[in-house]
Amino acid sequence: MAILMLMLIICAGYLDFAFSQAVVETQLNVQWNALFTLQAAWNRTPDPQTNLNGWSDKITAIQSNQTDPCPFDDVNIANHRPWRGVQCLRLLSDNSTKLNPRNITRIIGLTLRDASLTGSLPATIGDLSPLVTLALTGNPNLTGPIPVELFKLSDSLSTLELSDNGLTQTIPPELTRLSILHRIDLSSNQFTGQFPNFTNMVSLQTLLLAHNHLGGNLSPYDFSRLNQLVTLDLSDNEFTGPLPDLSTNPTLHTLNLSWNQFTAHSSELSATLLNGTISKSVRVIDLSSNRLSGPFPSLVDPLHGSLEELYLDNNSFSGTLDIASIIHSYEISATQFANNLKTISVIGNNISNVIYSPSTIFTTSIRFFLQGNPYCNTGTQDDGTRCYCNQICIPLQEQSNLSTKNVIAIALATSAALIILVVLLALYLHRKSYNRQRYLLLQVQEKCEEYDVKPTIYTYRELQTATRNFDQDMKLGEGGYGAVYKGILPNKNVVAVKRLYTGKSKQGMDDFLNEMVLISGMKHRNLVKLRGCCLREKERLLVYEYVDNHDLDWVLLERKGDIVSWPKRISICLGVAHGLHYLHALATPRIIHRDIKASNILLDSSLDPKIADFGLALLFPEEQSHIMTVHVAGTKGYLAPEYASMGQLSEKVDVYSFGVLILEIIAGRKNIDNKLPPDQIFLPNWAKRLHREGRLTDLIDPEIHLNDEETSEAQRVIYTALLCLQNSEELRPTMARVVSMLQGDLGTESFNFDDIFASEYASSRSSSSSSRSTTLSYPLESFTATTNLTTVPEESNEVPLIKSSSSYHVIDMKRITAGSRSSTSNLSSGVVSDVDLHHKAVIAR
Repeated sequence: MAILMLMLIICAGYLDFAFSQAVVETQLNVQWNALFTLQAAWNRTPDPQTNLNGWSDKITAIQSNQTDPCPFDDVNIANHRPWRGVQCLRLLSDNSTKLNPRNITRIIGLTLRDASLTGSLPATIGDLSPLVTLALTGNPNLTGPIPVELFKLSDSLSTLELSDNGLTQTIPPELTRLSILHRIDLSSNQFTGQFPNFTNMVSLQTLLLAHNHLGGNLSPYDFSRLNQLVTLDLSDNEFTGPLPDLSTNPTLHTLNLSWNQFTAHSSELSATLLNGTISKSVRVIDLSSNRLSGPFPSLVDPLHGSLEELYLDNNSFSGTLDIASIIHSYEISATQFANNLKTISVIGNNISNVIYSPSTIFTTSIRFFLQGNPYCNTGTQDDGTRCYCNQICIPLQEQSNLSTKNVIAIALATSAALIILVVLLALYLHRKSYNRQRYLLLQVQEKCEEYDVKPTIYTYRELQTATRNFDQDMKLGEGGYGAVYKGILPNKNVVAVKRLYTGKSKQGMDDFLNEMVLISGMKHRNLVKLRGCCLREKERLLVYEYVDNHDLDWVLLERKGDIVSWPKRISICLGVAHGLHYLHALATPRIIHRDIKASNILLDSSLDPKIADFGLALLFPEEQSHIMTVHVAGTKGYLAPEYASMGQLSEKVDVYSFGVLILEIIAGRKNIDNKLPPDQIFLPNWAKRLHREGRLTDLIDPEIHLNDEETSEAQRVIYTALLCLQNSEELRPTMARVVSMLQGDLGTESFNFDDIFASEYASSRSSSSSSRSTTLSYPLESFTATTNLTTVPEESNEVPLIKSSSSYHVIDMKRITAGSRSSTSNLSSGVVSDVDLHHKAVIAR
């Protein structure tokens, strides 16, 4: 009996071991299969030998032990080629285990930062349990939604980083079931919808959702449950309503709610901001660029917390700022709290008066920033305005002594009458300068109020210091409207400072104000952001965000950067298209850029595009679809024919320029290149010719090599460009449709390509008859409507028509006296050429 019982125990133990081994093997196989699915989903990632080094697409390779993501013994570790970004953990170290040594490892981390991942996140990513870290940041071509299956990692996932990607749609509520997450970073994507209820994730320490399109009211959410939260960044979204209650978060150190639409009156803030709504442990608070208003509140209470930095820029606070009481409060509490406060910034508000103590203005360690407030525009230059407005917090004693000596010398050398004359003249000039500056600032204020924007107003000295007095070494570039310099502000932020020309025939005050209000109100990842501006007599400067990878012309067309891959070129096209669609359809008011070209497309560190230089842009009235302008502006080679000839302006002008830009990106060359054979000089005409001859692939940059799928995609993109380049603006698609075509959501087959070949028809007809007749080039200024040419057979007596909605006027071409001219057809430069004099044409009146 005892022997029987022993045998039963042995059998049971063996079965339990066999079952355990089967479970472990199944779990590991599921993890491997999930990796294969990821590899398939990202199969368009460029340069996989670098970006996905070691990844295998065949399970047999795993079984051969040579490309195992988790090598299981010392021999394989020595010969192992690691999978980039895959971290593994050996579960057991006891060599006596009976488990297959392959099955004692687990995949616990997947970290692929800046790996140029291209594709989406498949649902099987939830099968990577027990994954602890998932970090896929800096992959702008990683698009689509976050799969809801990610919640299956709820028992293991501690870190989730998906920032700086192209992820879209709403953040799935299932994500809040990842209850042991410590860090969430979903910033710099394109998420929309409401704030997910992350307040149930009690282990959360860092929550970063900045630079998205999230909205809604946060006051209903119970943030008190996040009692381990250290950093909360919800900046640059669309949240509304009152500030959320963060009073019971004992570990909160950094709070950034800037660039939203939170509303609060100063009476509410005085009672609750630092004494109730926000935790006493917080060190850095940024509430800039919201809708906070009223008399300046008593926000700072040094006896309740360890606040170090407070930013309230670009709100609507008004009244008096009592700096003296703030400094005094911190002086008497310094023994208990080590005088923590270092910075208070209320730039760009409506503070009209400041109370300060002359005895402490040069000794306190607290820095106050008041630029852009009425207080700084009073015209006086006392210690307060010099310190708080110009950040020059040094005594004037030496300057005063020097002034005294000068006055004495002058008094001894000149008569009293001359002194009086000099003083009166100085007062007159000062008053005149002050009135001029006040008038300029009044213009800025009126323009900003008209379009409900509030850019930061910088002092000239600030920007002069930031650019090292506009040193040539800091110069980034120069265009027709001004030079651009790199600037480093006192807070170490890097900006781009555009110093506008103000001479004759250069950008005037209206253009300056126009560009300022245009970009101030723009919030889109593919548009350059305006940080602020500066006016000083004739000096006009604009301060932009700094984009650190030059422009498309420098990187791609001048060939000064690395070869730009095909996926990145498509990403650039799509990014510019999204930016233009925002300007044309979503911005208020609608905007026509008028100068879309390669040098106006800036590229950030990830080669993501940002549309720059709105100096030529026009506000577009809501009730109009077209504008006639006598000031035709733009760049040769990019101008639409109706705009170049008649000043007829609509959003289709930008569509035409974008079509030229697409061709430049695909071909990797400028749109006009006189070094090439005559039929290739003007890129759009060459593209149309290649399309007619069925040789579109000849247009593709020979520096890049495409597979069959990418070649097909390139042809679709070129078709899209040709549609944008139709002579008739009515036949060009809107940017919304262009975006759909570039994404493959809308085909190009439904569009009419007949108009694309209008210029080729004229060229071919003139070429065939050049031996029999003289040809004439017509400036497009003689046309009064955009044209489409309908072809007729050579032997026909019918008159070819240039179609228009206008009436028609017949001109006998034989009666026109003309000299021989070049046969080059260049619509964008404003010329239609090669008209056969042996035929008549009907031209729209």
